[in-house]
Amino acid sequence: MTQTLSMDKLYQKLSALGLSKPYVRKAGLPTWWSDELDNKPAAVLEGAGHISKRLHLDLESLIKDDQEIRFKPLPVTKFKYHAQGQADTPSTSHQLASRVADLVAYGVEQPFSPIPSSVDQVRSEILQHHPQITLEAILDYCWQHGIAVVYFNDYPENTRKITGMIQWQGTRPVIVLSHKRTHPAWLAFHLAHELAHLALGHVQDGILIDDEIDQGSSDTEEAEANQFAVRLLVNQFDNCFRNKRLYNSNQLKKQILEMLKSDSTVDPCILAFNYAWHTKNYGFAENVVQSFHCSEDGNIITNQFLEQHLDWDSLGDDNADHLERILGA
Repeated sequence: MTQTLSMDKLYQKLSALGLSKPYVRKAGLPTWWSDELDNKPAAVLEGAGHISKRLHLDLESLIKDDQEIRFKPLPVTKFKYHAQGQADTPSTSHQLASRVADLVAYGVEQPFSPIPSSVDQVRSEILQHHPQITLEAILDYCWQHGIAVVYFNDYPENTRKITGMIQWQGTRPVIVLSHKRTHPAWLAFHLAHELAHLALGHVQDGILIDDEIDQGSSDTEEAEANQFAVRLLVNQFDNCFRNKRLYNSNQLKKQILEMLKSDSTVDPCILAFNYAWHTKNYGFAENVVQSFHCSEDGNIITNQFLEQHLDWDSLGDDNADHLERILGA
């Protein structure tokens, strides 16, 4: 029996992966798609091609009634899970982030140059061009080394999210940041953590996925990446308030300002979050960050760097349309 393609059938199959119709319309179909095409088999076949490409799906499994829908296979992947003993099975979010990394790599021309394994050397190199270690400073350093960085958090509802990812595309690493907190100081730590994995040789091909970044992780590589990131960001000030009794956010702010008189290369907002990292007192830290008028647009800052460094002409119209949707999500 000859099967008839329709978008309703495709949406039904896609729902098995947690991909709802609104999400597929937004993330899987091109901007020119209209409801009038939903029951035209030739158009639906073309639409299925876009969906499979943009959402990293096996096309045959999407369009054939007798096949269970499946994602394309990922490269060799190393998972860093928050919950120990979790099964190493890629979820929808891993697949979507992988496709974003793949897409970004198409438009980057700057050759990759390895970074030092010494965090003090990395810190020194960044400070040659920037007065402070901030998200912007680390982003600039990454791009100068041909390390592409993108912020992506446009996942379907009710899917387990990731925090960060590194994916090698040929000879180039791409870093994907995904945490829902978008303070530049917060994302600076996550970027520094992923950069540490690269610097320390934890991922030399394939993919490394951080399900969550946890201070108490028993994973040796995670502990090493945390130490590298903290040293890069706050230098000698890690956990510098451990012996001080602080009863409100004003006291914390005063202590931060006093500490930074001896080292102006540390971002005060990053130091506030370092305090929270050790004490779990995120309320004090959030109040201090607000008092410093630190923005919450780290996601925008990250993707502005991406836009500035991409060769849009090399992407092609469909890939450019897809990426513009990602950046505008």
